[in-house]
Amino acid sequence: MKCKFLSIPAALAMAQSFAQTPAASNEPAKASAHEHVSHEGPSAFEAEFAASDVFRSGSYLQPLWKGLSFEGHYFGEDTANVGHAGAAWTFRFRELKLSPGAGVMFGDGQFATTPAITFRWDFEKSWFVTQGLILQGFRGSKIPEEPDNGHAEWQDESVLLVRPAISDGSHVSGRWKRVTIGGTWEHIHFRENEWKGGGRLAFRILPRVSGVLYVFGPGRVEWRGGILVHPRQGD
Repeated sequence: MKCKFLSIPAALAMAQSFAQTPAASNEPAKASAHEHVSHEGPSAFEAEFAASDVFRSGSYLQPLWKGLSFEGHYFGEDTANVGHAGAAWTFRFRELKLSPGAGVMFGDGQFATTPAITFRWDFEKSWFVTQGLILQGFRGSKIPEEPDNGHAEWQDESVLLVRPAISDGSHVSGRWKRVTIGGTWEHIHFRENEWKGGGRLAFRILPRVSGVLYVFGPGRVEWRGGILVHPRQGD
């Protein structure tokens, strides 16, 4: 009985193939990690602008480093324009993202510049989506008290001192292909001291761009339309 032995070149080729197998299996993981880093990079900004005949709002979120991001917000109406600039840190728990932050609120008229804190949440799993923003200032500002005729005016004898509190863009929705639809609510406590609720509809135009439509009540029905820039979505 003859024993067959591998030649030296054949043995070296076999050893090389075994050595390369683990590296090849790690390539998808490395690629996935690279995709995650690129998704969190400077190009992965998010933005929203919406407006009606009585109110307008805008937000801009810019990733800076790992979970740290810059955030800017704007809210405006006939009697006041309010802005916020600050930073937030995002904590991830699977599909849930919680982003506490801090910054400065400022505005025109008699709005007092004040330190402020923010809190954002974002959760998406399967068809279910919920997002929101809460912003709280610490210094009181003078706002006009709305008289019976429904038009706010700056008068020394009819002003209120309030600490601005804002809840904007909050919604609980369901997503089907390009359409996201659900309920929404807001509280703009430099504009009016009441909660408003209604419906929200977003339609994806491009992988990162959607049109959005809000309708709010009670009282006078307010329709608000705008545009969203969001993380990439697929069908």
